[in-house]
Amino acid sequence: MSDRANACAICEGAAGAVCTTFQVSGKDALGFACEACGEYEVARTALVNWFGGTRRLDARERAALAHRVRITDRSSGRPLVTTFWLDQFVPTARVPSPALQAANLIRVVGDHVSHTGEGYFIDGVRDATLIGSFNQMMFDQLIRELTERKVLINAGSATIPNPRGPGVLSGRLHGLSLDGWERYEAEQRGKMAGKYGFMAMKFGDVELDAFSERVIKPEVESAIGYTVVDLRNVSRAGVIDNLMREQIRDAAFVLVDLTHDNFGAYWEAGYAEGLGKPVIYLCERTKFERARTHFDTNHCTTVLWSISEEDQFRRELVATLRRSLNLFAKETD
Repeated sequence: MSDRANACAICEGAAGAVCTTFQVSGKDALGFACEACGEYEVARTALVNWFGGTRRLDARERAALAHRVRITDRSSGRPLVTTFWLDQFVPTARVPSPALQAANLIRVVGDHVSHTGEGYFIDGVRDATLIGSFNQMMFDQLIRELTERKVLINAGSATIPNPRGPGVLSGRLHGLSLDGWERYEAEQRGKMAGKYGFMAMKFGDVELDAFSERVIKPEVESAIGYTVVDLRNVSRAGVIDNLMREQIRDAAFVLVDLTHDNFGAYWEAGYAEGLGKPVIYLCERTKFERARTHFDTNHCTTVLWSISEEDQFRRELVATLRRSLNLFAKETD
């Protein structure tokens, strides 16, 4: 049985998005099919703890969660939102920067035109979460600015059936100008970098997981203003898919921890190197001194870390990133 209502647990029917809820067979979870957030599942405990209890999400967290769930890979099934996952995600939840939102929208329009030869009909209810806008007002502002800068161009008009009620929706079709196509192609080649770094690593190691969350991510953001994300922040763990490639492609740099000689981390490093991204290798000190890393990487810049030498690691990591990104500390009086 379904409940046809604005019942989305995440966006709560933002801007009129229609949502259908459904029972999930074999799981203690409730399913949602939302125009804005896509299809996903929420564990019953998460519904109680995060969507019905005292730990309610604020508007910023909801916008970030809606975007994250919307872009999550579904080749292995619908994403499942659990209490544990939310506990990890919410403390650092944020929507993409305006520059990344612009790149996302250019990619959406460019992909559509490339595949169909027709202009793209922008539907704010569905597209605002897809590109990561905070709300409909900011999404509309982004479209206006890209139009004023002649990145988006008028490609005619169209009328489509109204997905949220009777009647039709009428609006402009959007295409890309020559400057827009240049940005689109540059982004496809990984030449447009966002304000974040991507970290490739083995998951499930208690010491490395804690070191990444407690030291690496906050230190990079505090020192140079870049966030650091890993595959758990952008897709299902263990799935090497187009979404992961896009995250590496759009990253300003890539951190690769080789402590465990993880094959996935080596692959992601190679993909980033092939795109010409700055790649900084990391490794736990005793492991590196004992067995080093693969011979193709052990001569590359590697920042060694140790639980007992955190301050030294912080200094070396930040200095390496500054050199790699051509960032220099401001002189002080």
